[in-house]
Amino acid sequence: MDFQLSEDQSALVAALQSILEGYADIPQSERHGHYRFDAQLQAQLESNGFLDAARDMGELEAALVVFESAQLVGVVDTLGRGLVAPVVCPDVDFTGPVALVERKALGRAIRNLTIASHLLVLDEDDLLVLDLAGCAIDPVESILAYPYGRFADMPDLSLASRFEGRGPEMRRVWRIGLAAEIAGASRAAIDFTLDYVRNRKVFGRAVGSFQSVQHRLAMRHGHAKCGYYLSMRAAWSGTQTDAAIAACQAQSGISELMFDLHQFNGGMGMTNEHLLHFWLYRIRALQADVGGPTSAALDVAEARWGDQPACVTAMPEAVS
Repeated sequence: MDFQLSEDQSALVAALQSILEGYADIPQSERHGHYRFDAQLQAQLESNGFLDAARDMGELEAALVVFESAQLVGVVDTLGRGLVAPVVCPDVDFTGPVALVERKALGRAIRNLTIASHLLVLDEDDLLVLDLAGCAIDPVESILAYPYGRFADMPDLSLASRFEGRGPEMRRVWRIGLAAEIAGASRAAIDFTLDYVRNRKVFGRAVGSFQSVQHRLAMRHGHAKCGYYLSMRAAWSGTQTDAAIAACQAQSGISELMFDLHQFNGGMGMTNEHLLHFWLYRIRALQADVGGPTSAALDVAEARWGDQPACVTAMPEAVS
């Protein structure tokens, strides 16, 4: 893989960006909520075929859609509906957002459950697809900038469609999507912060003119850019190891990102009076997906060295 988009990929991104520009801002009256799901944009992306990019073009193109849409202030589901669902269930027609969950977390609050039409359940080596029509779902209030919900009664998974052996594939594509979404939201939050530090002055100087601020922002930018390239590489290669590396990298630097961007915005973004929280709390929510960075790192280690014998170095005998 090189780092230059093809002509078709560039056209896809340009067409998508032209649509997203119209949704770059949100009404003042909605800036104080914990999240904002943009149903109108979701429907537009669906009708214009952007959520079928995985089927029509490939995983890399679908990952680009996830990355670009993650930079919006509002929430749309391009990860579940646009990347994971069409890749792991190419013969199933989905309409509307698709929520994702591991079976062990089925009883907890689930991201995007209140807006989803279907739920994909990662059940060890298998994948379950549950139609949410008729399921009683209670909204869950959360500072994390997604719509969360919990089942009022546990669903009967015997009614779900089971796809044997597709669990690892779901885990792989899910990791690619979360890495791309973290990278996109990080880029938007960093760009927002750059605009602030250029204009905010202290001691007669712009905040961004201080070298310590520049260094830390450069590091955060590097982390976001690395997440972008690793997620695109994983989508291109299709390997479990590349997907785990992308997820591990994206999920590992979130604490530093949040600390620096909150500080450089003068402590703003900790509450919902500031747009910064729409990106940073989405990133925080994605930090624990699919077992978090520890699970991804262990999978990388297993893939690299799992079949290698343990290296044991004998201690030299004591000299009497």
